[in-house]
Amino acid sequence: MKNIFVSLLFISTGAIAQKADTAHTDTSKKLKEVIVTATRTSKNFMQVPMPVSTISSKEIKNRGLVRLNEILAEQTGLTVLPDAHGQGIQIQGFSPDYTMIMLDGLPLIGRTTGILDLTRITTINIEKIEIVKGPVSSLYGSEAMAGVINIISAAPPFGASGSISARYGTNKNADVSLNGGYANQRLSLSGFINRYSSSGYSLQPQSGGATVFPFYSYTFNGRLGYKISDATRLNLQVRDYTSTADNDFLVEGDRVTGDGTEKNLNISGGLTHKFSGKFIGDVRLYHTSYKTQSLLLNTIDNSVYDETFFNQNFNRAELQGDYKILSNLRFTGGGGAQNESVLATRYNEKKAFNSGYIYDQADWSPLEKLNIIAGGRYDTHSVYKSQFSPKLAASYRLSDNFTLLASAGKGYKAPDFRQLYLNFTNAIVGYSVFGYEEAATELKKLQDAGQIQSVLIDPSTLQRLNAESSTAYNFGYRYRPWMGLMWTVNAFRNNIRDLIDSEPIAIKTNGQSVFSYFNIHDVYTQGAETDVSYTFLNHWTVAGGLQYLEAYDRSVLDNIKAGEVFGIDKATRETVRIKKSMYGGLLNRSKYMANTRVAYTDDKTGITASVRAIYRGRYGFSDVDGNGIVNRDDEYVKGYVLLNASVSKLLFHNQFRMQLTAENIGNYKNPAAISNLPGRLLYAGITYSFNQQQSHTY
Repeated sequence: MKNIFVSLLFISTGAIAQKADTAHTDTSKKLKEVIVTATRTSKNFMQVPMPVSTISSKEIKNRGLVRLNEILAEQTGLTVLPDAHGQGIQIQGFSPDYTMIMLDGLPLIGRTTGILDLTRITTINIEKIEIVKGPVSSLYGSEAMAGVINIISAAPPFGASGSISARYGTNKNADVSLNGGYANQRLSLSGFINRYSSSGYSLQPQSGGATVFPFYSYTFNGRLGYKISDATRLNLQVRDYTSTADNDFLVEGDRVTGDGTEKNLNISGGLTHKFSGKFIGDVRLYHTSYKTQSLLLNTIDNSVYDETFFNQNFNRAELQGDYKILSNLRFTGGGGAQNESVLATRYNEKKAFNSGYIYDQADWSPLEKLNIIAGGRYDTHSVYKSQFSPKLAASYRLSDNFTLLASAGKGYKAPDFRQLYLNFTNAIVGYSVFGYEEAATELKKLQDAGQIQSVLIDPSTLQRLNAESSTAYNFGYRYRPWMGLMWTVNAFRNNIRDLIDSEPIAIKTNGQSVFSYFNIHDVYTQGAETDVSYTFLNHWTVAGGLQYLEAYDRSVLDNIKAGEVFGIDKATRETVRIKKSMYGGLLNRSKYMANTRVAYTDDKTGITASVRAIYRGRYGFSDVDGNGIVNRDDEYVKGYVLLNASVSKLLFHNQFRMQLTAENIGNYKNPAAISNLPGRLLYAGITYSFNQQQSHTY
């Protein structure tokens, strides 16, 4: 595996020694690209002082990728993680619930277990994706502790335009879309319809159930922009997502079936007014809801096996102002109010949060080559104590081709509804999990019913659950020694306090545990990542990336140092004292990850092709010897490589595209540990575009 890793690194960096003879337009556009997410204002890519990356619509099209999880899985420093409720993203060693996923600057909701399922999001009609790594709580508050991924929709070109596209492949996976738009000097109107379906798959057929059940989903999206005057513009957007899964599995020899539905509605409206050449104001209203419902029946007698629902609503009103005081000094600030509620099977009653916030940011260039950004956000909340999240970042251009970057900031993540109010008992196994606010009352009920054997921790003695917080540092550079070559480096450190986790508070008479949530861990993640992209001979691009990551629990390190951590030796079955060198760090974090890509594009012939490799190093998966940490070889998933490829051909004046895509060509599987890798996936896609519009291609 080390040889594979070295080969990937060689491919990604070896081309640097060869100088390009001609300039490359994609690289030129990258240098001039404007980034919005990192500062809430438009800023040149080379000058943004935080670690950011972008994925263009052209890149998505050329790779033949349809879902958000597919394109993010190929990016440096990002890891797509599966669980029973979908696929989430890991950034800088943070779990998926610490990254905010946004659509046009507005957060998406629907994290029943912390993960927001990326497969819900289609890449149709996307202009680009902006990724900010490191805490952005100074602008976006909770859930932006690890970073932000902002999906930015495309605006239609002038005149009428449209496209029809379809992709079909392994597991009867079908993705069909209809996209259209119209724009003139005042009006911009666009929309799309997408249908996504699959027959599902089973990695362990002997279980009697599927790993992913058959499903079909629909996404409807509409956008309206209207220029009321030269100074005022109105924007409206509606997105509706509905998915239905056909559940069918065995429980103790009995078959259970039933449909599960998932719905997500987003509605937003905004008004932008330019008061003067120096001051622009925005007002935005946003509503989003997320609902799931499932009814499972025993097929033998048609009795109800399980019936659940989850309803979440989020409402926000926000004002923002952008004032350019001097040619080298700009202030951006705003504030808003939010209401969030949830009503679900696993909660005793409807629960709600009310919160407010204000933020301010100064963007100052005291010298021509120096840019400094300083700001902060203050959040108030109806349940946990208020939070202040400052940020300081700077970039310095040593030359037009070399920029140094440095940033430091605070991030936080609020306790969610689950950690505060969950009331769940597993009917089959018999364990219980209660949120912090419910633990004392529900434990008393179990005691009165004679179901508690012993109390380990009295909930009434615990301190109030606090928001998790982090202090983060990032340092790196962007370097373009010549046209066609871009090289970025970023080193990072995140110190996380009050990490929320579940721990047993009592033992039941059936031998099972009662769990609740506490602020119990202090952890840190640190490492470095680098990206290199080189274009040569007009048509060829070689690119690659590498991440090194360390992620550890400080309390575990302290206990190991004190000689208080023990494990079971796999060979001798004897108890052994754990050394620091044996501790593998936090679960599901790979120390090494890498990717590489070779691409060919010929605009004259309309041929585009690419081959991509993704390497993920070994990582801890489970605690076999029961000491709460990873310390044995059989507690790891071995490192592996995924190979993806695509080829496409444009025809009829670029209006028609045919494409073949392959993912996981080597057919790698690990059914016990990795549920989102069903094996080799092959797809064929076609796209037809109207009115010469640049199409979204699969």
